[in-house]
Amino acid sequence: MRLCNPDCLIEWRKVEPPKFKKDYQGKLLQVEAFTHYGYEGINLPPDGSVCEITGRGNDFGGGEFKLTLAWRCPCCGREHQQFVKESWLAEGKAHFVEPVGLADNTQALGEDRPAVIYLATSYSHPEAAKRAARAQLASQCAGWLMGKGWPVLSPLSMGHTICSEYPDLEADFATWREPCLRMLEMSDAVAVLLLDGLRESKGLSAEIDHARKLGIPLNQIKLGSKEDGEPFEVVPNPRWWR
Repeated sequence: MRLCNPDCLIEWRKVEPPKFKKDYQGKLLQVEAFTHYGYEGINLPPDGSVCEITGRGNDFGGGEFKLTLAWRCPCCGREHQQFVKESWLAEGKAHFVEPVGLADNTQALGEDRPAVIYLATSYSHPEAAKRAARAQLASQCAGWLMGKGWPVLSPLSMGHTICSEYPDLEADFATWREPCLRMLEMSDAVAVLLLDGLRESKGLSAEIDHARKLGIPLNQIKLGSKEDGEPFEVVPNPRWWR
């Protein structure tokens, strides 16, 4: 099974449409099945995808109004556009939604096997205390995901513990490249924990590139806010730096 849609990790709550149609732009729309259109040879977003409304129009006037949707592919990181009929709202084929937290893992079950998440983040730093802090946050995030029912592979949690017990063992990505990428290949989705040092991390860059090569979707998780009461939060419609 492949989690072809990172929105599977997020619980979406249906909300009422804006009172005025001019306010549709910028809102999030979940489409039940893009295949209603029956297009062939076009790369449609996966059914159930959550897209941002970027426009509304009726072609050259007099025709049926359509909504322009922007969907950021979780594999290539690029934004794609698709048009749907505005009438899909009344027909129940599309709904306005908002994110409300991490989804129940049963939404991503397939073939009696739960989807496995590979947790990646930055680690390397000249200060041992900084490396330890990053590893601790990765372990906490892995525990948070597993507490919600998601199976998780957290190579940083494993690698930091091993390197702590064997100080002579190198902790750089060159040493851990093979086991990390092998674990990634066995995963259904990659979740990147947003910590400092991401852009400079050679290991994380290699993991992102490898996931895209294999078509494994990328997701982002950020530290939670005190107001939400959750230590972490899945990022809807994430933007990528590479």
